[in-house]
Amino acid sequence: MVRIAIVDDNKKDLATMQKYLQTAQEGGEYDAFTFDVFDDSMEFIEAYDGKYDVVFLDIEMPHLDGMDLAKRLRRMGSECCIIFITNMPQYAVQGYEVEALAYLVKPVRFFHFSQVLKRALDRVKKHNTEDKSIVINTRQEVKIVPSSSIRYIEVEAHNLVFHTADGEFRTRASLKAIEEQLAGMNFCRCNSCYLVNLRYVDSVVGNIVRLGGDELLMSRHKKKEFVERYMKYTR
Repeated sequence: MVRIAIVDDNKKDLATMQKYLQTAQEGGEYDAFTFDVFDDSMEFIEAYDGKYDVVFLDIEMPHLDGMDLAKRLRRMGSECCIIFITNMPQYAVQGYEVEALAYLVKPVRFFHFSQVLKRALDRVKKHNTEDKSIVINTRQEVKIVPSSSIRYIEVEAHNLVFHTADGEFRTRASLKAIEEQLAGMNFCRCNSCYLVNLRYVDSVVGNIVRLGGDELLMSRHKKKEFVERYMKYTR
């Protein structure tokens, strides 16, 4: 369940945003979400415990304005989608510092709001999918491996070699079993020996998949599916 917060000291604008979110919920066209509203930035920061995935922030607020609040969230390690609400679009340049997803200029219209909300929900869904962890048994230990750290998995004799962002390790398992664990995530076979995380693919040239300094051979019967999945992922 996606958690959303709206922080705006203008009660009229806050009520409008709340109404828009309720309308989006009732329409049934979006992934499931819940939301909380705050009319004071200090109240929000005191209540914040990392649980929010999407935060709509008014920029002009007393005590702690939206831009400073966004910077504080990033210093706390939050990777939430930040969407600014403002009647001062000149702040847009500063938004790059906090990797803001979008700006909504007041008065906010429902159409523009709904488009940004969809983008935010899609990003959260993608992030949550990529960061799911799987459990791997090696000879030395049981490892919990974030799927987002796996670059690709290689069949080597009767072992699997996990090539990850933190190094390599081996385990005795079938590639099919691991592929089932990773179902629904952004992994695709480029041949019977390689299961590739699409987020790490730099390019596909001919029958070669390039990721980092590695080049993996793509088989003829896997090429069509792999290229289609890769193109869809990069859109």
